[in-house]
Amino acid sequence: MRRPRRLVLSAAALGLALAATGCTYLSPVQTHEFYQAADGTNAVVELDGAAQAGVRNAVLVFGEDGTATFSATVVNHSAEDITVELEGLSEGSAVFSATVEVPSRGTVRLGPGEDSQQTVPVTADGVLPGSVLELSVSVGGESTTISLPTFEDNLSHYQTEAPTAG
Repeated sequence: MRRPRRLVLSAAALGLALAATGCTYLSPVQTHEFYQAADGTNAVVELDGAAQAGVRNAVLVFGEDGTATFSATVVNHSAEDITVELEGLSEGSAVFSATVEVPSRGTVRLGPGEDSQQTVPVTADGVLPGSVLELSVSVGGESTTISLPTFEDNLSHYQTEAPTAG
């Protein structure tokens, strides 16, 4: 009687192990999928089919006093130092413009805060929080345009992004 019992228990253990791993076998691994993990938007500028530069988590945050702050991270995927030109547009008019020098395979953080490496002056007269602007990203003669969301700083994680009055 012991032999059939062991055989049944072994078969049950094997079946349970296969059932438990079967669910993840057919599921895609999320780290292999590109997605927007934040409120801001991302851009990639390609040159000869390869990513040259990128912008990560681009967002315009409005403070209580109506002043706006542009925050983003600019990424260089190439082995050469590059210059990335950024321009925020509202109905065809420039709200801000910046030139960012990014070292080879490096990043530059734009916006307020201690970890920021460059600030971008913004003139957002007539732009209301909640509107969607355009962000033009150019490098090496190639460019792309993406949506640029705008938010108020009433969410706690944006309160450090908006400039303080005074």
